[in-house]
Amino acid sequence: MFRALVVGWMLVASGMLASSASRAELLLSQSFDSTALNGPMRFSIYLPPGYGAPNETERRYPVVYLLHGVGDDERGWPNYGKVDETLDRLIAAGELPPFIVVMPNGLKSWWVDSSDIGGPGNFGTAVRDDLPKHVEARWRAMATRDGRFVAGLSMGGFGALRLAFANPERYRAVGAMSSALWNRVVPGWQPSDPARMTRIFSGSFGEPFDPQRFIANHPRRYLSNVENPPAPLGIYLEAGDDDGFGAQFATLELFEELRDRKIPVELRIDDGGHQWNVWRKALGPMMQWFAGQMNPTGG
Repeated sequence: MFRALVVGWMLVASGMLASSASRAELLLSQSFDSTALNGPMRFSIYLPPGYGAPNETERRYPVVYLLHGVGDDERGWPNYGKVDETLDRLIAAGELPPFIVVMPNGLKSWWVDSSDIGGPGNFGTAVRDDLPKHVEARWRAMATRDGRFVAGLSMGGFGALRLAFANPERYRAVGAMSSALWNRVVPGWQPSDPARMTRIFSGSFGEPFDPQRFIANHPRRYLSNVENPPAPLGIYLEAGDDDGFGAQFATLELFEELRDRKIPVELRIDDGGHQWNVWRKALGPMMQWFAGQMNPTGG
């Protein structure tokens, strides 16, 4: 059990700092210049209680890069996922060590690179390289694999799995909630509603939608990387049992494939659909599981 912290909570928007070092801070809609995007990238960031304490100036914190789904932005997780409330409560109760949480805006990029085909931009490279570089230079974030995690919901689950499976040397663990894996897309597959595909994918895999490019960027494409990774990669899969988009079935398929390959994986099927009340409830257990990956003994 981790040491309990007596904390207050304060919402901090647009870079305004809290007056008390004991309070958590939520900085909304920050931005930095991303080389991969050739322009600004927006993000929100949660700084845990005690981050600004005078006696903690040398301490560095583990970081979760938390990705949103289609239709959201850098405020989706703070506004609807209640990240600050969940982490404040768990940290105060001594049930979670302090984490920094970074929530970038990925548009409808599916967290892949697409500038070469006129898509939203190279968001995969931006999240993998540019964002951690900025965060680790600006805040006291751990700049090692053991302190770096990636997670997301729906489109963000797809992106988190892809980033971690493609780059297991960069992340200690990955968490994917209600992942939009679109397992029905196979070579030669054609959508029955091209306009809907444009609304969902926004040219991230070509316009019209190119199934070959999607398959080439799918998390499953990189499974061989995590069969014998440079160090163990924790994998946490979650979905609601009433998901109207079938994410629970795609999640189970991935779980079974990982198990068949003898790749360790954790699975949670919760009550609910493809909605925020499921992801809000799932956030805490996932974060606690992440903490266990850093310190398996729980001490």
